[in-house]
Amino acid sequence: MTQRVSGKWLLALGVASALTAAPAFAAKDVVVAVGSNFTTLDPYDANDTLSQAVAKSFYQGLFGLDKEMKLQNVLAESYTVSPDGLVYTIKLHPGVKFQDGTEFNAEAVKANLDRASNPENHLKRYNLYKISPAPRRLTRQR
Repeated sequence: MTQRVSGKWLLALGVASALTAAPAFAAKDVVVAVGSNFTTLDPYDANDTLSQAVAKSFYQGLFGLDKEMKLQNVLAESYTVSPDGLVYTIKLHPGVKFQDGTEFNAEAVKANLDRASNPENHLKRYNLYKISPAPRRLTRQR
């Protein structure tokens, strides 16, 4: 009896084969094949699904969403909201570092929020990050 094998199964088999060979070149380069071109690696400037998906593979945010679309802490350890809803206090996971060894801290979060919300940077997604012009207070808790 002859059976046909779908292209999806062949692709899955090829990926599985490639993964078993991965240790041989794991320390060198990452090669990724995609069906079209992504436009940017900057998550604040990405306005298409593919670019967002690529950026999410190596950037992390303070929060994320689970499968039920419920808020999950990622780089944030916890957060509280003031009774009037105007002040958000976010406690960051300790010991997190960027790939170059720089400490992830409140100053890094502020720099990213300032960059993302500044219309002079001409980022496609800056409207998603409008922040009150009132001063933001950074407090280090040790």
